[in-house]
Amino acid sequence: MTGGMDGEDAMDNMTGADGRKLRFVLWGGAILGLILAVARAIALRDGIAEARLGDAISLMVRGLGQDWLIVLVLTLVFAALVRAFEAGFWGRLFAGLFAVLAVLVMAAGLANLVALHMLGAPLTMEWLAYSDLDNSDVALDYLRGLVTPQVVVVGVIAIGALLGGAQYLSRRPQLGAPVMLLGLMAFAVITGFAQQGRPMTVAAARLENPIVAFTASLKGEGGLDGLMAGDWGRQEMPFGPADPLPHPDAPAKPIRNAIIFAYESTPAKQVQGWGGTQPVTPHLAASLKHALAFDRAYAHVPASNYFLVSIFTAIAPELSPVSMLSSWPDLDATFLPEVMGLNGLRTAFFNSSDNRFQNTEGLVRATGFDQVGDYRDWDCETGVYEFESVTDKYLNTSSDLCTIDEIVKWIEQRPDDPFFVAFRTGMTHYPYFPGENPQDYVEDESRNNYLNALRVGDEAFGKLMAYLDETGLAEETLVVVLGDHGEAFGEHGTYVHAAGINEENVHIPLALVNPQLFDGSRSDLIVGISDIAPTIADLLGFPIPSSWQGKSVFAENRKNGVLFFSPWNGFLVGYREEDEKFIYNGHTGEAALYDLASDPEERTNLAKADPKAAQAARDKLGAVVAAHSKYIDWLLSQAGARKLAKADASVIEITATGTSYKSPPEGWVMLDGENVGGFKVTSAPSNADHAISRDEIDAAVTTFKMPVSAGSCPRRIEVYFLNDEWEGEGQTGDTDLYIRSVSFAGTTYYFNRFSSTEEGTGKVSGDYFHLWRKGGLKIDLDLDQDCLSAELADN
Repeated sequence: MTGGMDGEDAMDNMTGADGRKLRFVLWGGAILGLILAVARAIALRDGIAEARLGDAISLMVRGLGQDWLIVLVLTLVFAALVRAFEAGFWGRLFAGLFAVLAVLVMAAGLANLVALHMLGAPLTMEWLAYSDLDNSDVALDYLRGLVTPQVVVVGVIAIGALLGGAQYLSRRPQLGAPVMLLGLMAFAVITGFAQQGRPMTVAAARLENPIVAFTASLKGEGGLDGLMAGDWGRQEMPFGPADPLPHPDAPAKPIRNAIIFAYESTPAKQVQGWGGTQPVTPHLAASLKHALAFDRAYAHVPASNYFLVSIFTAIAPELSPVSMLSSWPDLDATFLPEVMGLNGLRTAFFNSSDNRFQNTEGLVRATGFDQVGDYRDWDCETGVYEFESVTDKYLNTSSDLCTIDEIVKWIEQRPDDPFFVAFRTGMTHYPYFPGENPQDYVEDESRNNYLNALRVGDEAFGKLMAYLDETGLAEETLVVVLGDHGEAFGEHGTYVHAAGINEENVHIPLALVNPQLFDGSRSDLIVGISDIAPTIADLLGFPIPSSWQGKSVFAENRKNGVLFFSPWNGFLVGYREEDEKFIYNGHTGEAALYDLASDPEERTNLAKADPKAAQAARDKLGAVVAAHSKYIDWLLSQAGARKLAKADASVIEITATGTSYKSPPEGWVMLDGENVGGFKVTSAPSNADHAISRDEIDAAVTTFKMPVSAGSCPRRIEVYFLNDEWEGEGQTGDTDLYIRSVSFAGTTYYFNRFSSTEEGTGKVSGDYFHLWRKGGLKIDLDLDQDCLSAELADN
């Protein structure tokens, strides 16, 4: 009898007023499951719409497997805890903790709809690595842009429905309804997992719970090990040979100069001459009459900083979610700007956007350019377009037309000297700055902004080409015009560029322009961006470093295939050989095989219909990845890539600015205790009568070059501030010196390598080392391997 009475009391406790917290948890779990079911139905709506009723139900059950398993575990665990501690503090604590976790699980499910819309897959750790929140990229900005006020309202309503509904229904003593719903969810989970082996009509990523996907991504390998099983035993890419492309005859007037003009975020399909239907690139189309155009050119990775690695280092980058020049800042490679400089060309890199974005400045300076500039280094009457967001600080861009003016000014400083210029437009990078007087091309506002931005970039290209014609430089200048990577507008369920490696992401326009060499012909040779540097060196008659992975398009021993990858959305890796294109998702194991001759838009995945062909393509991709990884290992071992010559240690380059009171700030430089010389920042703005803004200080940045005679192992540079002048407390008058960078012997040192010679004289301020009193900074220089060995031997 006693036991029976205890059971009745327990049941009363579950259904009476004292069981309200338990009922809140059970109803909360049931409502959470229903909300996630609605979210999963939206995620799978395309697959459901195209399926028969039975297949549609099966698809939903499979999609809800992970979602409802999480809900069940969460609900049952906290139901047990609340049941054990119904009365008092602990019961309230566990009920509140359940509410918080339930809201987070629901928020992840709803946010996943935003991620699926743009990326075609849940957010993963690789995406966070790509976003680089200090110098972030477009991906998370686009996600932020999708979080509209309407999305926020939906989220608030969903939270209200979850917590308010559970709170209201918990007043009812009956438990039959929530228990029945949870039981149906358990049955669906078992059924869903039992169907895991069945063929799918949607991408596996759309079935994956975002919490599970993110957790799985923390292990970080991307699932490529299975591809590389076996010892391929070779470093050469396993593609078939290409038909040789005839080398142009030696021109009557030697080619002395080279220009790389890169359209930011521009796939071939948007460009006239490569299938583009909108009239936004007429200048590029007109230039093709004096060009050799390539119909099958590719970016190895659909991301801007990886483009810099490929174009200047002549390699397909390391298979990694982090750019090589960031992971390996001391990479012992031979860079294209370095080759140009060693052959007597002066070199410069211009960018319409902010070089702080994804550390563009650091990556580019590492490759050896004499001068690096961005929109902060010039005035632009045509317009500077500003964009601030939660995730991105460095998306501001000046009109691409202004950047051409700066390139022309730089060329005309020494018009008789040969030059190499690399320029990347900026307005076509998300969020797409349409420029002045935008036209109406398409209804979609975002894409219309993009097309207008592309139109302005093409006007800049036309302006540059007109200048070369007018000055007689066209005949002796090789212009390489290309897209740095592609841009997606929902073709395969993704947007912007880094989420995929379909044609819209990686297929780019490419043309070599010179009226002496080319006559409007086209080539179907498969070309990667890593082939650009050796092609330029070839056409200018310079030796091609043996360490370069890419080959001139005119080389006789070329392969007719290319590797590409995107490591932020399931670690996608693939190749194109002839008309065959294969894409493999290292995270999910999914494969896609296309015949681009008959299916240029990649609509029909042949892997499902022909598993034998898919397996052969997978084996080939394994050989490609293994060969590329061996090359990268060899390069990083520093046994292969050797410099063409010792880094130039005859010049110290100081980049500085400041403020002026009675006189401009002056500095003095010493190398290992020996005097090098002084400099004066005459452009420093005066603050004698008013305070100076940081923009005015930035605008006064000046570069000073001082010749030196260095010993065999230089160790320290010191920069001293000579003329501190101050009007007094509360007054604006003050002469200060700001040092942005010091370059010497092939290395550029920034504020993180500076330290004060005396306390209280200076400190880091933004991108500068700010000296406000007479004193100085010192830089301990990098030692090369021989110097380091000698130093260790001495000690």
